[in-house]
Amino acid sequence: MSSKLLIGYDVERIPGRVPGEKWVGRKVPEDSTSVFLKKIVEVHKELQVPATIFMVGCNIEKHLAELEKCLASGMFEIAQHTQDHYPLKTVVEETGSRVFLRGLDFDRMEEQIGRPVALLKKYLGVECKGITAPYTYYRGLSDRPDILEIISKSGMVYTRSYGRNSLDYFPLDWGIQPFFYDRQGFPGILECPVQGWLDAQWRHDNGWEKWEEYHSYLKAQVDRLESMNMCWSHLQHDWTSILFDENLHWTRKFIEYAAQKMEIKTYYDYYNWKKNG
Repeated sequence: MSSKLLIGYDVERIPGRVPGEKWVGRKVPEDSTSVFLKKIVEVHKELQVPATIFMVGCNIEKHLAELEKCLASGMFEIAQHTQDHYPLKTVVEETGSRVFLRGLDFDRMEEQIGRPVALLKKYLGVECKGITAPYTYYRGLSDRPDILEIISKSGMVYTRSYGRNSLDYFPLDWGIQPFFYDRQGFPGILECPVQGWLDAQWRHDNGWEKWEEYHSYLKAQVDRLESMNMCWSHLQHDWTSILFDENLHWTRKFIEYAAQKMEIKTYYDYYNWKKNG
């Protein structure tokens, strides 16, 4: 049985805040989201490969035309990336960039999680089924049943929040595979961990312009996982995708290569497969 690949695009560019220009070390185009959405739909239509878009709520109304085209292509599921891209949990990196990010106050959590669900329903008729958590965390939301309760009440059935190792850094081991939050009392919520390196962190640490080297890393992961009957939850961003590659040449190459060796699903399709399998 072939391994499963879940391609998830975190569409999060908020000029002046996300990503932090100081962390990136260079200017990031303010129109990254528009450029990305217009081009990624063509890539997936041409290759006939599905993917999930995780959209920050504050940008949904600004990009309705692009999101409608993504839905019309039949290639995309649209889910959410919180309303304003604040960390749901505190991050304390013990290595690498040694970033400290204070987690969101709980009294703001319901708005940040629930608002995008309402916006997707109102403007696109989309029943939002999943959420990707800004920055990802060690153990995901295993220690935050209070947050899982809000996610459950909002009608979502999967999360993508576990992306860091025990040093609150990367990469996360491939042995961390999708699991349901049974122990926390939410057996209907599936966690889809982000294994390996996040695209932004690999390229930050190794060089933003080194697309060929990053592509070689991705290909090596495909080759490793091809026959292992595992799930790879792959994270890529709107702004990283077009940084030094506005035409998405390297993104296309990765998808073409992976599609030959792995079964590619949207996150919600994978959730249904996992639940019923």
